Amino acid sequence: MNGVAINLLWLRPGQVGGSETYAVRLLQALGRDPNAPSIEIFASSATTQAHPFLETHFTVNQHNPALGRGGRVWLENRLFADNESAQLTHHLGGTIPKRQHDGQCVVTIYDIQYRDYPQNFSGIKRRYLDLAVQRTLNRADAVCVMSEFSAGSLEQHFGYPKERCKIVPPAIEAVTISKTQHNEKGGYLFYPAVTWPHKEHKFLIKVVEHIQDLELVFVGARGPLHDDVLRAIKGSPAADRIVHLGVVDQKKLDVLYRQALCTAFPSQYEGFGQPVIEAMARGCPVISSRGGALPETVGTGGITVPMDVDLWVDAVNMIRQSRERQKWVENGLRRAADFSNDRAAATQVGVYNELLGR
Repeated sequence: MNGVAINLLWLRPGQVGGSETYAVRLLQALGRDPNAPSIEIFASSATTQAHPFLETHFTVNQHNPALGRGGRVWLENRLFADNESAQLTHHLGGTIPKRQHDGQCVVTIYDIQYRDYPQNFSGIKRRYLDLAVQRTLNRADAVCVMSEFSAGSLEQHFGYPKERCKIVPPAIEAVTISKTQHNEKGGYLFYPAVTWPHKEHKFLIKVVEHIQDLELVFVGARGPLHDDVLRAIKGSPAADRIVHLGVVDQKKLDVLYRQALCTAFPSQYEGFGQPVIEAMARGCPVISSRGGALPETVGTGGITVPMDVDLWVDAVNMIRQSRERQKWVENGLRRAADFSNDRAAATQVGVYNELLGR
């Protein structure tokens, strides 16, 4: 009998944003942790092809859900209703299937944005999520979240005591950056984010329109507002200084972080905000909004600003001063050092061992 079965059937590579990043990096860290229990992964062939390390480090039980979300939900219910091959099941996708065997189970809930920003979700999806999240909280033996903010949201909206949540930080490794690298910067703001409505890409376009000699670089997968964002870029008086590069590989992403003036992150809702720490870890200063968990995530490592264009212009112009920028590079590196692969893996293994009685 395996120690832990992990459900990754919800993961659609390149389409689920930060939850994919978090889950994949956590699994990479678990795969290198000598104290981790034996793990079996339930995933689609698309997921194993996108992340081949899964088959190297874990036993993989491969299945291919059909017919979209409905087919995936049906498959999860069929597989996990009678699965007794593991002592513990970890659902990394935010909900537990309606039919789940009587063994112990853990769930990772990233956020409940649909409650705070219902306008971004259909009525049908909101009703489904209300039922699914409440069922999950009733059934789970342990609930993992990424931040105090997410724990507080579960208490606020569902009455689930925040002190019962297990905060498992993302696996983000700080990197060594020389003093000369600290001072290298490009003439662009950088924003890595899927074009979801709450990400506020168009707000940054307005900011750059007020700073005549600054470029803006977007990267990230297509979201519901992708075409709208592209139209806003085309129609902007700063169109010749704005580019959307789409999805880029990790090597290119690292270069973009390191060479940017700063990472600008105006998202209005985050359960954590992993790109903020990724930027800091690469010596890239951060200016962010105060949405969701971002003040908690940024801490003293970056600048948080209300959603006012003039205030953002002032913050960007301050970062353009070499001495100020250097200060925020160093503050960011100190904040990024609070996170690591080892810490994330050890925290998650601690949750597993507590339930497994180890």
